[in-house]
Amino acid sequence: MDVPEITMSHWIVDLLLNPDAFFRERAGQEAGLKFPLLFVLLAGLAAAPGAYTMVGIMGPLLPPEAQSFLWIGGVIAALFSLIGTIFIFILFVIVFHLLSAVLRGVGDIKKSFEAVGYGFLPMVLGYVLSSVAILYYAPSIVLPQVDPTTPAGAEAFGQAIASSPMTMMSAILGILFILWSANIWIFGMRHARSLTLRNAAITVGVPVGIYIIIQIWSLGVL
Repeated sequence: MDVPEITMSHWIVDLLLNPDAFFRERAGQEAGLKFPLLFVLLAGLAAAPGAYTMVGIMGPLLPPEAQSFLWIGGVIAALFSLIGTIFIFILFVIVFHLLSAVLRGVGDIKKSFEAVGYGFLPMVLGYVLSSVAILYYAPSIVLPQVDPTTPAGAEAFGQAIASSPMTMMSAILGILFILWSANIWIFGMRHARSLTLRNAAITVGVPVGIYIIIQIWSLGVL
């Protein structure tokens, strides 16, 4: 059942700050996917400007005749950021649902889709702030004058991007907001799959922990 729009401000506050009460109230209701899918879509759209800008950073390294087509690469990157967000959403649903089944959870997978989709709301704000950070810091990045098509040039280029304040800020924001989402997912899966709080925390905490480790490792920190 979709949430009545007249009480939207109240249920959004509960979702963000008191997810246990939010999902407990909806535990016996039919799953509604309108708002969860909307939050996933908004998260993907919020990430798109940052992805577009990241491609634009390569502009000075390309020959003049190639720079006129750079916007096409930016559009493709923005599109892939949207597709990637949807893919992550589906992946988390499948992993959470299967892991909860191992922990003897019961419940329709549609309720898992609902719970995970609602948890994407903090990521909307996170992606907005991340895109703002990328737009702010991108002009100040000092890129090595190398050919990014060669192995050595690609490595030098990648290191310059990975060590930039833009990337660090974007990564920190991403980790903070996915932890907020994870808190929502724990209570969402608890009520969607009739789990104990401990088992719900395991269901969500293990995959999210692995995801965060991968994100940190990609920065070269680990």
